[in-house]
Amino acid sequence: MGKYIIIGAIIGSIIGWITGFTVVTGFVLGAIVGGISHTINARRNIDEFSEKTYKNKEQTLQLREEQLDIKKERVQTGEVKVHKEVVEELKTFTVPIKREEMVIEAGDEEELRIPLKVEEVEINKQPVQVNEVSITKRQIEEMKQIKEKLKKETVHVGVTGDADVIKKPPFETRE
Repeated sequence: MGKYIIIGAIIGSIIGWITGFTVVTGFVLGAIVGGISHTINARRNIDEFSEKTYKNKEQTLQLREEQLDIKKERVQTGEVKVHKEVVEELKTFTVPIKREEMVIEAGDEEELRIPLKVEEVEINKQPVQVNEVSITKRQIEEMKQIKEKLKKETVHVGVTGDADVIKKPPFETRE
């Protein structure tokens, strides 16, 4: 109540000064108006509380339950490195070669010169594709069941004495 009187007195003093009344007269009038407005406001609050209390007989009880908020996140579980490696291997090949042989038969004494030739093996190496390796990644979707305990509020009505209670689900009555 005090704040209404003080506010009224201050406002009344300012109005009294502006209108030409004395500041004291405005102060007293403002204090009176502040007290009256507090009384009216307090009476209105009491009436509203009484109306709410006696007119509104229904009361509510909010029931809550937990719900899951499931999110998925991609995490790296491993890594695969694929690379080629050069391996040396000693192999033996059989290659037929030809050579010339000189055959001299006895006869006249003349000297003959015949060049002899032989095939030599020449080795050239070159890479040749012998195989192809395919590397791909694929998505596999599978179902995973998750079990989690969730809390849920329920209503239990305890009745003592001779009270009439209409039972509708989800209510339970205990005696």
